[in-house]
Formats: sequence, structure tokens, C-alpha cells
Amino acid sequence: MAMGSLWGEDFNIPDTKETAKKIIKKIKNDEKTDAQKLKSKTVSIDEKIQVITENVHKVLGHYKDLITVIKTKEELINYIDVAISNGIIAIDTETNNSLDALTCKLVGACIYTPGEKAAYVPINHTNRLTGERLEWQLTEKDIKEEFNRLQSPLLANPVKILTHNGKFDYKVLWCTTGFDMNIYWDSYVAARLLDENEPSAGLKQQYIDKIDPNQTKYDIEHLFDGMEYAIFDPDLFAYYAAIDAYMTYKLYLWQKERFDDPDLSRVYSLMMNTEIPLIKVVAKMEMRGITLDKEYSERLSKKVHVQVDDCNKRIEE
Repeated sequence: MAMGSLWGEDFNIPDTKETAKKIIKKIKNDEKTDAQKLKSKTVSIDEKIQVITENVHKVLGHYKDLITVIKTKEELINYIDVAISNGIIAIDTETNNSLDALTCKLVGACIYTPGEKAAYVPINHTNRLTGERLEWQLTEKDIKEEFNRLQSPLLANPVKILTHNGKFDYKVLWCTTGFDMNIYWDSYVAARLLDENEPSAGLKQQYIDKIDPNQTKYDIEHLFDGMEYAIFDPDLFAYYAAIDAYMTYKLYLWQKERFDDPDLSRVYSLMMNTEIPLIKVVAKMEMRGITLDKEYSERLSKKVHVQVDDCNKRIEE
């Protein structure tokens, strides 16, 4: 006599292969590190954005009360008014993941002046689903108009503009907005002059070394590898961007105090009278290109090498 199924005549054991595959895939995804998820082709853009969001808040969340996003022209006008009153402002730029100032797009500008929050000004962030520019943002024209006020000839004294590696920021602002920025202080140049043997003159490492040793060294730029800055919510991206202007200002204060040392007076003079003015000159040379007289250059090279050889000989003697 045949024995019936313990589960009833209508019970069928389903094919579990597909179900198993889904479960295994989920387990593997859960086990992946954040770095693996960001590099994975099977992880969706939304999942990657979630990973980036969590990491940004984890690393930079303590800056929440120090940053703001400027979303209207009136807010930018008011901020620049304060900068003019203070006589100083730090400026940084964010591009569409491009290091080519001639072809890049300005995604946003970062600014900081004492007494205000470090501010991010979104310019070209987009809707991730439609690719369309967020309409409420300010424009390149707005940036030029308000930044030009910092250097207005009507001011008794132009506002001191601080940068870090300002040659790049100068080129970005010139190519995208037409703003001809006059840099007063560059904390990258100052770091190199104060100690030419610095292992890193990068802004974040300098900030940790000179200002806040308790600030954990963070590098979240890798999180955005392969991801367009423009698709991120400006309120989130501000954590990554705006704080750089704040750090630039703090580093300027520390460097300025070091240069008050009389023993560094000649180095300070070299920076203010030669190195800083050359930033704009070199930036324009790189953008426009130069004409080189090769014959004269070769003659000059031979002449200088003779002088150097003679100098080395006398030193050895």
C-alpha cells in the first residue's frame, strides 16, 4: 500500500534554485565592504549614494552646525556683505570631477568669513533621475557679480581672498564665470615656504598637523570615484565641500602668526611680493600658452650652466 505524503496530496516542493540565488546574492551584498559596494557593478546607484551618505555623515557629521547651503541670491548678497565688513574671505571651488579648468563645469563655490558658517553655493547640481539642473540654484553670473564686489574699486581696501592651491581655483573661476580673482594669501604656498620638507602640504593634513590634531585624517574623495558630484544633494555635498574654506581660513591664521617671526621676514617678503603675485601670472600662462624662443633658451642654458659649474667648483675648494 502506497504511503501518502505527510504534507498532503497537493503539496509540491518548489524549485528553490532561483530563491537560493537571491538569498546568496543578498548575503554577499551585505558582507561587502563599503569600498566593494562602491566599485561593484551589481550595486545600484541609489545603494552607492546611501553608502556615501552614511560615510559622509559618519566622518564629517560633527561639522553640522558649522556649515550652511546658500540657496538664494539674497543669502549670497548678505554673506558677501559680511565678508566685506570683515575684510577677509576664504574661497574654494568644486568642479564636475574635472581637473581641467579650461573645460570643467563649476558645480559649486565654497566660502567662509569669520562670524558666519562655512557656506556652499550650489551652481550646477542636477536631478539624478532626469539629469536636469536644479532650478533653485544660483548661477555663474551670480557668482561673478558677488565675488566682484570683494574687489570693488569703491572699497577703501579690497577684501583679502584666501585660497589653498589657488592657481587652480583662479583658473576655474576665470573660465566658468569670468571672475578675475586677486589672491591675497595661499595656504599651500605658505606651507611650502614655511617648511619645504613638509611630507604633505595638502589642506586636510596641514589642518590636522597645525590646527587640530584630534581631527581624524579623512579622505572621502575616493567615495565619489566614478560618481558625478553634481548628482548629490547639495545639503549632503556641503559637508564635503564647504568645510575646506573654513580650514583654509584657520590655516591662514596659524601661518600668519608663524610669519610674524622676524627671522622669517625675508621669506614672508618673498611670498607676498613674488610667490603670491606669480599665482595669477602662471595661471594665465597655463591657460593661454606661451611662446618660447628655443635658440635664446639654449644659449641662456649654456651660460647659466657655466655659472653653476663655476659656483660648485668654488664651493668644493
